[in-house]
Amino acid sequence: MKITKNLLKTTVIIFLASSASVNAAEYGSSQYLPGFYGDFGMGIGGASGTYLSNFFGYNWAENTTDKSTLLFELPGIIHVSETKILGGTYSGGFFPYVLRNTYTTTNNGIKQESQRAGAGDMYGVPISLSWQLENLYFLAFEGIIPPTGSYNKDRLLNAGRNSWTFDNNLSVTWSPDDGKYDLSMTFGYMVNTENKATRYRTGDEIHIDYSAGYYITPSLGMGVTGSYYRQVTADSGEGIDGINPADTIQGEYSSIGPVATYTAKIGDRDVSFCAKWLHEYNVNNHIAGDYAILRTGLKF
Repeated sequence: MKITKNLLKTTVIIFLASSASVNAAEYGSSQYLPGFYGDFGMGIGGASGTYLSNFFGYNWAENTTDKSTLLFELPGIIHVSETKILGGTYSGGFFPYVLRNTYTTTNNGIKQESQRAGAGDMYGVPISLSWQLENLYFLAFEGIIPPTGSYNKDRLLNAGRNSWTFDNNLSVTWSPDDGKYDLSMTFGYMVNTENKATRYRTGDEIHIDYSAGYYITPSLGMGVTGSYYRQVTADSGEGIDGINPADTIQGEYSSIGPVATYTAKIGDRDVSFCAKWLHEYNVNNHIAGDYAILRTGLKF
């Protein structure tokens, strides 16, 4: 339980630039992925040290005209220091991103398919601060997503978005009864810069992730996890000429599903595994889908 609760809590600040994800921003894309901001212990910063993590997942989404499948992996390195800032423990990390995305659309009976594989926009965490007040934990972090993924404005599908995203987050965990219960939530507010190639700036976005879990044993926990996403401000820039800005505030959806976490002893190291499945519902202007995710982590 200790590794699962204290290991790599900043690693759950993960993103995705799937062109079939949200019909709200430019090309209907967002850097946000439901459920990727944590499972158990979202607000727990972790003990000092350097950690390795890996996220592996699969997303499939479909409606009457469009279908998207996405295979992705995000390895990461996180360092939790002993430095204190404003009374909080400082940590930071970065997460490269690789993907294989297939998108199919049908228009007037004509089927068009596009594929993209390679490196996407990485996620960096230059600063993360964590605090503890008895069984209440807080984690504040700034996520920065630079345009490192391959991009061409004439493609139907891109690995990156050709813009910067600044992701401001606050996570809270309440862990009563000697840590047997875990109630966690993360609130994030994303601010996007303009895509210089298209002169289009996606509006601001909010996202909320939550989990409620119980540790059956010190090593095994099970629970429910979910999320909520919405774009809250209009798109802007020369690229939206001819579009009513109010019409760009469209994307909204929720997700929910089971989550299980387990810590195993491999050699002299504790290795944590967390698996979850998320199903989307209450969808507005979005291709509803499902996510299967496996996270692993260990300390150097």
